[in-house]
Amino acid sequence: MEQGKLNIGFYKLFNKIFMANITKWFGYPIYITKLENFEEINKKIVPIIINDITPTNSQYSTTTDIKPKELQSIDDNLHLDKRFKELYIELSKVIEGCLLAQNYNLDLFEIYITKSWATLSAKEQFISYHRHMSSHFSFVYYPQADDQGNLFLLDDDAHKVGLNIPKRDPYFTKWDNTNYGKSEYPAETGNIIIFPSMMFHESGKNTKEKPRISISGDIMLTMKEGVKSEHNLPSPNSWFKI
Repeated sequence: MEQGKLNIGFYKLFNKIFMANITKWFGYPIYITKLENFEEINKKIVPIIINDITPTNSQYSTTTDIKPKELQSIDDNLHLDKRFKELYIELSKVIEGCLLAQNYNLDLFEIYITKSWATLSAKEQFISYHRHMSSHFSFVYYPQADDQGNLFLLDDDAHKVGLNIPKRDPYFTKWDNTNYGKSEYPAETGNIIIFPSMMFHESGKNTKEKPRISISGDIMLTMKEGVKSEHNLPSPNSWFKI
């Protein structure tokens, strides 16, 4: 009983701390904060990313709108790279805080980063709208960004509103979360943004000479081993590989 009281008190404390970082757009919780010790961490990882990314090992390129340049990205197992261990320790703390702020009972869930990758966006490059369908939450962290194309989250249901008034000037006197089909979050060095993976999102165009560097990833929740649930994924330890 006493242990249970301690747990409730712990969650209430974290709830007060982390709720300050939560906003809601289109009914979805969006979490944004600064990473602890981001300046020291970035000094270590930015040179690695810049040195490791080359056109020959790039994982993919974006839309044809930015040819002949390619958006360059490395790996999708960056979270397993020992050189980035300190970063992912800090990211894990933020992810736990985000879930606590939404009142997830972390006594029941295991949290996994299933994949993560670094992206270098040169001048004029952007990432067109898309979403991640194989995870619960996604995140983006900016090791190097200075007003170089913000993150936009899009309202997938905007077209379903009964009065189909175009979402543009001069029909509205100001933009806010009651009338705008996009929410904008700043691409600033040290920022981490966490959002539901099902949300369409895009990155604005980098208008500066300096590359914008981002690290993205996907998050999955499963039940802890031995915890039964009809509605959620069981622990991977109980899966059978075919």
